[in-house]
Amino acid sequence: MEAYPKSHLKAAIMLTCVMALIVFTLPAHQNGDLSEHPVSLDLTPVPAAEALPVSVTETESLSLPSTSWKEVTVEAGDNLALLFKRNGLRAADLQNILSLGEPVKALQKILPGQTLGFQTTSNGRLIAVSYKKNAFDTLLIQREGEKFHADWQSATPEKIIAYASAEITRERPSLYHAGKGAGLSDNVIMKLANIFQWDISFALDLREGDHFSFMYEEIYVDGELVKEGDIVAATFRNMGKKHEAVRYTDITGRSDYYTPDGMSMRKAFIRDPVHFTHISSSFNPNRLHPIHKRVMPHRGIDYAARKGTPVVASGDGKVTIRRQNDASGKYVVIQHGEQYTTKYLHLSAFANDIKPGANVNQGQTIGYVGSTGWATAPHLHYEFLVNGVHRNPKTVKLPKALPIATDELQRFKTSISPVLAQLYSISGSGYASRGAAENSTGGE
Repeated sequence: MEAYPKSHLKAAIMLTCVMALIVFTLPAHQNGDLSEHPVSLDLTPVPAAEALPVSVTETESLSLPSTSWKEVTVEAGDNLALLFKRNGLRAADLQNILSLGEPVKALQKILPGQTLGFQTTSNGRLIAVSYKKNAFDTLLIQREGEKFHADWQSATPEKIIAYASAEITRERPSLYHAGKGAGLSDNVIMKLANIFQWDISFALDLREGDHFSFMYEEIYVDGELVKEGDIVAATFRNMGKKHEAVRYTDITGRSDYYTPDGMSMRKAFIRDPVHFTHISSSFNPNRLHPIHKRVMPHRGIDYAARKGTPVVASGDGKVTIRRQNDASGKYVVIQHGEQYTTKYLHLSAFANDIKPGANVNQGQTIGYVGSTGWATAPHLHYEFLVNGVHRNPKTVKLPKALPIATDELQRFKTSISPVLAQLYSISGSGYASRGAAENSTGGE
């Protein structure tokens, strides 16, 4: 070391320090050799889940404004303009929609309780309008640029044949109460009453132990019951007498109800021309008059009912009298052919177009229950005359409508046979019940 020059020794020491410093400043490898982390040469695209996130700015620039639907219910006094204004929609869009004309005409007749849907963007721009007119028909209006296009969409209904039966009891003494006890709607009960109304007075003739069974259509859309359809077949036992009816569509496309042997259920006259609460006075030639307190023949039936209840023509005919006097109040007389005449007294008002010479159809409203003339309370006094002679409206034999034509009778029997067989099979299964029959059909 003594022979080695001091200048060289200093240089060696400095070089050693520099090399040490370089070594310590190089990056360290966590797991040693780089060969443990080979670089992939695979060109397969990176899966989306592993892709690097796009910046917020880039995402916003690629997306469209979000949309949402809002459903509104039409209230009393509403129209389309009010609904648009209340929901912050542009009047110009409303005008563009209304300019579509006939396809959107239904929007001018919206009713309270109906619903409309509005689809808008997050900044309030109207994209679409939907209007559900009923359970089957929906109007869809969609934006196309600055204009709109309208389409009606119809749902396909499904018909299920259901059945029901019930019994008149002391607790449920009327058709209405028995039907409600069996879970039936007012609509179905009324349809059943209309079928048998020519043979049974449901206010006077029902007795404990009477019973009925029938099959009817239930209409479903997307699995939801939306309404009841027609009654297919029915049987009603009243005071020991069995009445049967089956619905049949003839070769002309006309549908009606007939007995199993082809006789029409429809008669020339309805037994009761008004929906009433009770009979306040029956046909009685020896009645003591409630006002004059003396014996005066009562040549008709008094049906007590709420003032304003519609009174209908009991049969097809022609109005011969429409006037008012002290005794009868406001009254109408209808002539039915040469033999039959009906009278309707103590009305509160006449229906429109009811005047002498006017033709009326069975079931057409001719006036409204009142208490005009010699009347102590609102009621309809109804008279039935045959060849000018007063007859008891409750017991008079009513003429029948035309039966099935002879040349169509075989087609009729073939058509109704399976329906009646199914009705008979379920009618003996008990009362106060309802359910679905085995068969169902698709759309109408």
